[in-house]
Amino acid sequence: MKIKQDLMTPKERMKAFANGEPIDRIPCTPSMGATLASFIGSSTYQYYHNAKLIAGLEIALFKKFRHDSVGIGLSREIAEAMGAEVVYPPNDISYVAEPAIKDLKDINRLAPLNPLKDGSIPRTLQALEIVNDTLNSEVNVGYSIPGPFTTAADLVGMENFLKALIKNPKQVHELLSIINESNFRIIDIVAAMGVGFRIADPVSSSSLISAKIFRDFSLPYIKQCVDHMREKSGRTTSFHVCGKSKAIWGGLVETGIVSISIDNVEDLAEVKEAIGDKVAIVGNVPPVDIMRYGSYENVVTASKICIKKAHNNPKGFILGTGCQIPINSPIENVQALMDTVRSYGIYPLQPDLW
Repeated sequence: MKIKQDLMTPKERMKAFANGEPIDRIPCTPSMGATLASFIGSSTYQYYHNAKLIAGLEIALFKKFRHDSVGIGLSREIAEAMGAEVVYPPNDISYVAEPAIKDLKDINRLAPLNPLKDGSIPRTLQALEIVNDTLNSEVNVGYSIPGPFTTAADLVGMENFLKALIKNPKQVHELLSIINESNFRIIDIVAAMGVGFRIADPVSSSSLISAKIFRDFSLPYIKQCVDHMREKSGRTTSFHVCGKSKAIWGGLVETGIVSISIDNVEDLAEVKEAIGDKVAIVGNVPPVDIMRYGSYENVVTASKICIKKAHNNPKGFILGTGCQIPINSPIENVQALMDTVRSYGIYPLQPDLW
């Protein structure tokens, strides 16, 4: 490959991208974070418990790769701040060990969180402030929150929550409203920092729920979050959904998101055909088979396939991973993503090279 130097900063590139103006290369936003803590010599446990390490990882990764967005991501932290027990293994991703409540009859035990005091939320906000102060002049900085539906499953327990959708729909809506009050409080603080937003919502996946359940229970609360983000910050929102999602693409577009990150189980060509005239597409190099267990050359090949399928998406295409890059993935494979956009994603594009 002939790897060319960037002609724009990531911030310049994404501003032009958002405005439909010419850019030097296809943007690239690998999904990293805690799983790459070893890059700065940290365990995941140390990372989760130290704002300077959380920020330091983002800063170090950007200096290495100069990818097109950076940020701090929440996953189980909101549920933890509202009462769920979260375990932080020595060197693995966190998980919910005990829900806050097991029966929605106990919903009165739940209250919206205080982002400045509760759980580890203050630590993530401190890390965000460090990253924003350090990198905002060069790259867009964002803050990712879990979708309300995903936090609800963490607060009640997945099995209990899925049963409640059928047996106690009224209380499910009450739960989701309480969660969104927590989300709004976080959004208000983050918006004041002048950074962007992303929502990741694995439990809204069509691999877990029907399109009707999504539309009745998840969609309204996602839209509330997107609307609140826009109202408070003037910014649009990106969205990631794990697993199968074809059945809810139309609904997600209705929320007002500007881009959608698609898991590798879905086909980028189908996404482009279905909603590519409405949102930018991000994806979707396989995180496990390719990023974790593949070679540098495998990553380049998979990236070229993604570019071939979606480079001409009407609302734009961003190369990314289908989900978060797993622990122990070779750091050279992240470099392969960036090398590919700097070789095969240079404008004007040359499809004959793919």
